[in-house]
Amino acid sequence: METPDTVARAASARHAYERAHVVAGARGIAIAVAVYACAAALHEVDAAAQLAAGALAVTLAVLGWRGGAWRRGSLAGVLAGVPPLIAPSVVFVLAHGGHVAPCPACDGAPTLACLLTCFGTSAVVGLLVGHRASQDRAPRRFAIAALAAAALTGTLACATTGLGGALGIAIGLVAGGATGWVFADAGRSRA
Repeated sequence: METPDTVARAASARHAYERAHVVAGARGIAIAVAVYACAAALHEVDAAAQLAAGALAVTLAVLGWRGGAWRRGSLAGVLAGVPPLIAPSVVFVLAHGGHVAPCPACDGAPTLACLLTCFGTSAVVGLLVGHRASQDRAPRRFAIAALAAAALTGTLACATTGLGGALGIAIGLVAGGATGWVFADAGRSRA
């Protein structure tokens, strides 16, 4: 039989639990806004980047609210998406003799170097995500969340190069993530 005191404590605990999940979802939106601000400072933000930013905000909010491996993976994914977000700007500056154009990125005139940068950085961070996911308590959930967040974060920059850059992000992350997962599993089976 439940007493009024135990019912009140259970309701209070439930309210605190729900509030923590809502705060985690709001934190995901704040992170997406910060990533978008970084992307806008580095690249000319077009409609594709704005769509990716909105999808990133929704994804981080839902995965943050969900908690557990979903939340851990989404935060790792945002961190993994930072190199593909920044690297095209660095490549552009290096390719143009250190000159920073009004919009320092591969915008408007995608080059092979920009496309390869999107693919290469995504493959490298995909390896790290796959390896880290294999060590998580819920590796599939972690990997799905991390790859989704990393793809959306990197797309904020690489989508400015067009479909090739967006495909470079997706293919690089998936290929790198699968490879990282396989190597981590192979190392574990030898141990």
